[in-house]
Amino acid sequence: MPETKAETMPVPSLSPSYFSSLLPELATRAARATVSTLGFSNPALRQYLSDRFSVELGEPGCFVGEPVFEATFGWESANIRFDALAPSLLSRSLVHALDQESNERYPHDRQPHRHQLEAWELLARPEPQSVIVTSGTGSGKTECFMIPILDQLAREAEASRGTIDGVRALFLYPLNALIQSQQERLHAWTSPFEGKIRFCLYNGQTPERPDPQHIAAKKPNQVLDRQTLRSSPPSILVTNATMLEYMLVRSQDAPILEQSKGKLQWIVLDEAHSYIGSQAAELSLLLRRVLHGFGVDSSNVRFVATSATIGDPKGAAGQKLKEFLGGLAGVSPERV
Repeated sequence: MPETKAETMPVPSLSPSYFSSLLPELATRAARATVSTLGFSNPALRQYLSDRFSVELGEPGCFVGEPVFEATFGWESANIRFDALAPSLLSRSLVHALDQESNERYPHDRQPHRHQLEAWELLARPEPQSVIVTSGTGSGKTECFMIPILDQLAREAEASRGTIDGVRALFLYPLNALIQSQQERLHAWTSPFEGKIRFCLYNGQTPERPDPQHIAAKKPNQVLDRQTLRSSPPSILVTNATMLEYMLVRSQDAPILEQSKGKLQWIVLDEAHSYIGSQAAELSLLLRRVLHGFGVDSSNVRFVATSATIGDPKGAAGQKLKEFLGGLAGVSPERV
């Protein structure tokens, strides 16, 4: 179980007057922007809302709550460059693909965090291992599972020299906003493979048929409609529990399962702390149906759970975390 350790870093000092002048201005601008966005034309109503939103910061009824300041720290470095991991741990083609110019560029000379390298090494083992990544916001939890998954797909693409059809990796997110948040990164990191590695963001807004504008955009690495998803399932499917439930029972989605039989190798549960109580029990049963639908055994699937708030991975708490993921995934806690 990868764990992180915060390093002590110097925190720049700011004058208290900086915040005392900044915060009221933020409250005022937020109130004005809200009244403007609502667009009410009635002068009396606009004046009433302006008065209500003008309560001073910190007073009861203030439009903006008092801010919470949280210190962030650096994370322990693995003390090795990213490109030095190729070709022993990562493929050269993946290192090259991630180093392309984009907002999501992962430079070849960057030194990954220690917990990232630990996760990559665990997930690269020949015998499938399951991993819980619990570390702070901004510590690179997504890279812990995204990079080994893309590495496996890159090696498969090199061996097959063609497009990879059939779902290899399922990413489950509790919110559509989190699903959409992965689009830019997945697009940037799969584009260099020229359509051999594809992904799909499957939620309630996914259109049934291809949009002419999407066709014009020429995104060979992204499946943008349900019709294409069913006829040629991509290797990475990003979705939520509700859509996954529909996919398992709807006859029109049956081709996705049929073309992915025996190919599913990864299931990622992001924001794992949101699955508690009955919701966790429902997800556990859903995952068992997923394994059956895709024709795979849990022992051959790598499960990854991530969270910034799931708890301390040390001692007895760590064992409980292992039992948590083991119970969700249907695998032995010893394999977590």
